[in-house]
Amino acid sequence: MPRAARAEIDRGRKESDVPRERRAPATGGEAAADDAATPARILDAAEALFADRGFHAVSVREITTAAAVNGAAIFYHFGRKEDLLAAVLERRAAPLAAERRRRLDALLDGPGEALTLEALIEAYLAPGLTIGFGSSEARTRFGRLRGRITADSGDARVQEILRRHYREPGRRFLDGVACLLPDLTPPDLQWRYHVMIGTLIHMLSKPGRVQAVAGDSPEDTYDPDDMATAQRVLVPLLAAVFRAPPTLTDAADTPRRPRRNDKNDPQP
Repeated sequence: MPRAARAEIDRGRKESDVPRERRAPATGGEAAADDAATPARILDAAEALFADRGFHAVSVREITTAAAVNGAAIFYHFGRKEDLLAAVLERRAAPLAAERRRRLDALLDGPGEALTLEALIEAYLAPGLTIGFGSSEARTRFGRLRGRITADSGDARVQEILRRHYREPGRRFLDGVACLLPDLTPPDLQWRYHVMIGTLIHMLSKPGRVQAVAGDSPEDTYDPDDMATAQRVLVPLLAAVFRAPPTLTDAADTPRRPRRNDKNDPQP
């Protein structure tokens, strides 16, 4: 064999003896961080898919694919698909309802002069419109999911979660409005409350729908994602809805409830 060829072979052998650089395995901390992030990825993926297509139209495989997790991850972290839906709702509804209760309690249990219809409406709307979601995309996803759940969910556990988080703030709100507008009967109050909730869910779940249907250019309309402006506009509009004259019965036939700020109303 020629001397030059033998030298080339020997050089190749020496280079092959040098170990190649290998990626270090994940440390315990990195693995733990990835494992801790898995439930959040699953919740985000499930929320987006449920909001877009509804609970029954989405498969577990689609959720695991979107979350980039293995097929057993949902069962390991949450259980059944119904349990996952409950966790999705719990994650958003619990802090939202807690903030709503805090604001309503501060008004209803505080100084009487602070209690106004506009303040009550703002206390109810603000947690859903302007705080608590971290991004407009998350707010829209939950709004759409909330609309779907309200319309078509018959799951008892889901309904229990909604009742647990939304019933008490709703009752507190209606009690406050009843003190301020004593001429309205309970059915009248509930109808107006229904209008407010429907408006809120629509604002959260379908921003831009009016613009899309009308074909308005951006410079000729409002920004549907500007929730601070939405709150500023909605509070006086909804106050006007509640202050409208009684519609289901004559005011003269309705027993008058004491106003919170009446001189004869005993203060707590």
